[in-house]
Amino acid sequence: SFDQTWRLWDIETGACLVEQEGHSRGVYTVAFQCDGSLAVSGGLDGWGRVWDVRTGKSIFTLEGHIKSVLAVDFSPNGYMVATGSEDNTARVWDLRKKGTLAVLPGHTSLVCCVKFDTSSESEGRMLMTAGYDNLVKLWCGRKFRLAKSLAGHEGKVMSGDVCPDGSLVLATGGYDRTLKLWEPQLGL
Repeated sequence: SFDQTWRLWDIETGACLVEQEGHSRGVYTVAFQCDGSLAVSGGLDGWGRVWDVRTGKSIFTLEGHIKSVLAVDFSPNGYMVATGSEDNTARVWDLRKKGTLAVLPGHTSLVCCVKFDTSSESEGRMLMTAGYDNLVKLWCGRKFRLAKSLAGHEGKVMSGDVCPDGSLVLATGGYDRTLKLWEPQLGL
């Protein structure tokens, strides 16, 4: 929320279970770790925060972006987090090492979407980013090197997701009012 908090809700009762404070500006995005014990939030203050949902404590601050964090996602292995920012970069963080694993400077405009491939084959080593430069990019391997750049939207890419079945089918939605399905051949 723009009130600088994020909330955890019980969808059956409609009750707010947790209200978390910690960002100095609005909270723009939240994602859960695969088992639900951790959450990551991204704020307009340029920070990401990792939260222990069980205790309500912020356990790690993701510092490195110089502008707003607009997208976050946990990898399926549970110890990597991706962030996308208004500073035109995405970052991959290793929570075990409490630091940045990779900085992905491949976009020429803000990065509004980051999604890990959740299939068991990728083990969290494939990441999709999308941005206002009308591009979708795939990053692979231990250092998240650029594997493919996908062009096709005639406007900003606003959202995207990766099919969880291991087929590497992507879906993206654009400001051009289109939904695109991609099946890129990576040749890895």
